[in-house]
Amino acid sequence: MTKQNDKVVLIAFGGPSSSGKTTVAQTLKGLLSDATLIHLDDFYLTDSQIPIDKATGYQNWDCAEAIDFDKFTAYLLNLKSGKEQIPINSIQSNDLNLKLDPTEENTVIDAINQHRDKFEGKKLVFIDGFMLFHNPDLIKLFDIELLFHASLSTLKKRRESRGGYTTVEGFWVDPPDYFEKIVWPAFVNSHKYLFVGENVDDKLKPEVLEKFNIYDIRNDPDSSLSELVNKSLDIIIDNL
Repeated sequence: MTKQNDKVVLIAFGGPSSSGKTTVAQTLKGLLSDATLIHLDDFYLTDSQIPIDKATGYQNWDCAEAIDFDKFTAYLLNLKSGKEQIPINSIQSNDLNLKLDPTEENTVIDAINQHRDKFEGKKLVFIDGFMLFHNPDLIKLFDIELLFHASLSTLKKRRESRGGYTTVEGFWVDPPDYFEKIVWPAFVNSHKYLFVGENVDDKLKPEVLEKFNIYDIRNDPDSSLSELVNKSLDIIIDNL
């Protein structure tokens, strides 16, 4: 049970679209009932304000300019300071139906219970978003950073299997070439500075690991949700 004077711990679940960050965050939220889950997607500008990509004429939902970062940053700072926040009218489903089988679920619960002392006096706030690590000043607001990613082909296949996305004012469906023309370039251009040789398929730079508390979580086709959840939980526990 969290208390009013508990220390707020901001935990970022970041990475490109379809990297698994939201599913892992929602799963852990379902098992840590006192945790709060905030979605960057709830800070999108209105549909009519989303920037237009000049090369394709498409709305670019995957660039930093599509998000009201002034509002988002202020929200995070207020969370850190313990100020009462106005509830966000979320466009996310917040589906907390666990996608783990009973054995996997019990394994996670056992790990939480074994380290219950680590959670005492702390209020965990999970922040889920595709554009959390593009700006060093934003990264500094988080206490623990989990960077989920996978190969271009894996992410493309996952993204294109989705039917669409609820927006502030309606619903968005990707055009056929949207991933390779908009989504992937936006991630590469905004996050390549974190990686060795600016190659987002490589490892994080040693200086990035030293400066920030970022942990690399690879979600390849053979990765299971159980593995991702347990790895994320282990990192969180080690850093509380």
